[in-house]
Amino acid sequence: MKHFFISKILRWDVGTASDYKQCHNLYGGSFVTHPEVLEFLHSRYDCQPTFYVKRDSSGVPVGSFCTWLGSHLAGDIKVTKKLDMEYCPFNKDELILPVSPGTKIIIPVKTKIISNINANSIFNLTFKKNSNRGICIAKGCGKEGFSSSTKNSRNRELKRFIKAGGKVVDQSEYSPDELVSIYFELYEKRWGNKHGNYHQLVDMITNLRHFFFGHVLLLNDTPCAFQLIMKADSPEWISFDYINGGYDTVHDSFCPGTIVTWVNVHAAYSLCESLGKKMRYSFGRPTADYKNRWCKTEPVGRILAL
Repeated sequence: MKHFFISKILRWDVGTASDYKQCHNLYGGSFVTHPEVLEFLHSRYDCQPTFYVKRDSSGVPVGSFCTWLGSHLAGDIKVTKKLDMEYCPFNKDELILPVSPGTKIIIPVKTKIISNINANSIFNLTFKKNSNRGICIAKGCGKEGFSSSTKNSRNRELKRFIKAGGKVVDQSEYSPDELVSIYFELYEKRWGNKHGNYHQLVDMITNLRHFFFGHVLLLNDTPCAFQLIMKADSPEWISFDYINGGYDTVHDSFCPGTIVTWVNVHAAYSLCESLGKKMRYSFGRPTADYKNRWCKTEPVGRILAL
């Protein structure tokens, strides 16, 4: 009955990973909905993926989605818990589905974290009665973004750091093992507790290297700040997911956490500007006051049950 409803009434066909990839190439998505990321996760976890695709009257695909375990959207927080993905470092606060902005469709799978980007494309999506869920999206570095005084302050802090012997190194300069070691050490220094997924993260970085973004700050050639950030390209925007980070609190006088945040956001903005794309830089859910200084909060939507 469920298959009949999805295929005959809603006109979704069971598709392939290739169908899904075609839609993502056309309409974009986020890190966790990227076809390469899904392929990696499917090879590591028993996700039991099923791809669905919807086509218009001419046979052109207008949208696609992937389910895990038969009844959950891929990447949704409930199913990631069932699959023991809780320590897998990706954004579990928002899903951007590869759906044409010019179409109107019904998604037959529940979730509470659909992106505002999909707002005009999904009939059964609401931003009401969703417990005011939202996601923090970083301001840009142009006229509509951070104020001139904020940008000047951040740049002064960066110059002061460099003058004191600081360096900014792209994360790609480090091997996966080196990068995870830096991240774990600085995370522990900042938060006081250890990460427990070392090999899992090394595996992910090794196999998805080009999706990782950001910089390592060094003071006197010793790492002092780093943030774990994923990047995924779409036709009209680039998604950046800031997962977590750490810094050496010994250097609090330099505000290394603020500096590395500024360096990464500014680099992301510059990359998007050079490619003529929008920056979608996520700080996750609005769980801390500091995010208000860096971000604007956008609502995430709820797909209503049918």
